[in-house]
Amino acid sequence: MRTSPGNSGSAGFTLVEVMTALFVVSIAASAVVLMAPGPDSRLRDAAERLAARLQAAGEASVLANRTIALVVSSEGYRFDRQEERGWRELPNDAALAFRPWPEGVTARIVAPKPDDAAGMRVAEFDPLGGATPLDLQLEDGATAWSVTIGNDGGIDARRAR
Repeated sequence: MRTSPGNSGSAGFTLVEVMTALFVVSIAASAVVLMAPGPDSRLRDAAERLAARLQAAGEASVLANRTIALVVSSEGYRFDRQEERGWRELPNDAALAFRPWPEGVTARIVAPKPDDAAGMRVAEFDPLGGATPLDLQLEDGATAWSVTIGNDGGIDARRAR
């Protein structure tokens, strides 16, 4: 076989070039896998959004000097505020208005009230920063996340065991 001057007779890539290309592709693939949402990301997001709104309700209770309650139903959740004439839903408050559960997510009251309390005020935030303790579990069939309210009004959202 004849080769032209200046051509060493080999065509292709060196081993170092191939290994470098594979390294770059593997780093990019790893980044994609790590950034992809997990199987429970929808449930985790729902639990974290609920926890954030519970925190906002606790703060709103202190600022307004009124008790604010969490109302849970099979369709979703909302917040009510205790007024002089009784409880009033907060439909115009963007953070505390009714929110439906994401499709496929169900809520179960674990403690201290039984499941038949759904549709009722299940936790209250008092104007002094305290709260009625509650453990609410969000489930999607495969996984579960627990959102808890402590006596001190502290909120926690974590994967249920």
